[in-house]
Amino acid sequence: MTIAKQDRVVRTLEEANKDKKMTRKVDTYEYESLETCIKSEQVPPSEIAELFTDKAFYKWYSNRNFV
Repeated sequence: MTIAKQDRVVRTLEEANKDKKMTRKVDTYEYESLETCIKSEQVPPSEIAELFTDKAFYKWYSNRNFV
């Protein structure tokens, strides 16, 4: 998958899951490593969707990647 396509997939997952109830809390020390894994397609879309239910991680990731 190209980087542009991966970015679109992640952005779509972000928008679709930002208002859902949190099902997984991401520790702040994991933020950067998860960001790297997401960008390098090591995290499946279903898990990305779950990660984005954590509002703090969602906001952090969004500010760094979609502004």
